[in-house]
Amino acid sequence: MKDYSHHTVLELFAGHGVGVAIKELGANEHAVEKAPDAIATRRANGMDIAYEDVWDVHLAEGLEHDTQHGSPPCPSFSAAGKGSGRKQMPLILDAIQDGIWRDIHELRAWSDSLEDPRTGLTVVPLHYAYRFNPTYISLEQVPAVLPIWEAYAEVLRGMGYSVWVGNLQAEQYGVPQTRKRAILMARRDGKEARPPKPTHSRYYSHDPEKLDPGVAKWVSMADAIGSIPADRPSPTVTGGGCDDRRLGALRDGRPAGDPQFTVVSNYGTGGDPAKRGRRMSTEPAATITSKFDRMKKVASGALGF
Repeated sequence: MKDYSHHTVLELFAGHGVGVAIKELGANEHAVEKAPDAIATRRANGMDIAYEDVWDVHLAEGLEHDTQHGSPPCPSFSAAGKGSGRKQMPLILDAIQDGIWRDIHELRAWSDSLEDPRTGLTVVPLHYAYRFNPTYISLEQVPAVLPIWEAYAEVLRGMGYSVWVGNLQAEQYGVPQTRKRAILMARRDGKEARPPKPTHSRYYSHDPEKLDPGVAKWVSMADAIGSIPADRPSPTVTGGGCDDRRLGALRDGRPAGDPQFTVVSNYGTGGDPAKRGRRMSTEPAATITSKFDRMKKVASGALGF
């Protein structure tokens, strides 16, 4: 494996997922995260935080890093939310063009004036890039944010970065889930920014047998987590409102111990049950939405944790 120990990542809105990858690669991390559950999860896995609030940018002074990564909160842009960020897209793009990101105090006042202040957090990584000039930058968000990354790209190119912006599909990189995300990659080391080549096929929901040539087959849920324990009935896991009485108790006509299970997603359906997609465990998962406590119950009842 390539040695990444000389790289240090300043990770904004860190959560814990990317931190695991950074740790596995042997790189160093300065994480910025304020959610108590995420902080507790990080610390339980040997990953601490540098400071909590991305607005406290002065605390990053002296934190040497060559890479910046960020995945700002998505609720105001997500198809599962109310869409205030999507509605205010022209305002956001104008603010980026006007250079509001140069001054963190002006940026925060502007963010606080928005319908949902979380929307303004999407512009915060641009201030960090402007202030610290890291060699490498990566950003991730829901597809609706792509126009913001495109506006970023124009600014970053003016700073001397090579930039790539576009949508990538998670299942094409071995993730057992079909999740499209808007990605920005930038670098100023003299090389061209470009996305990694897919290692796996796209999943074609209308033709699951179709596979892209020259790459591995997509990874299914069953491939990733194995079968249901034999003493558990095969469940249906429903995102966004599963009845607790049904957890771990729906068999879909199959006998207990059958290794197959079903996931029902209401992501982007507006709560309309008729629009819910269903995926078997022999397929990649769709995106499912649920409150953390409810999802924990689903996992406990369905998988025997």
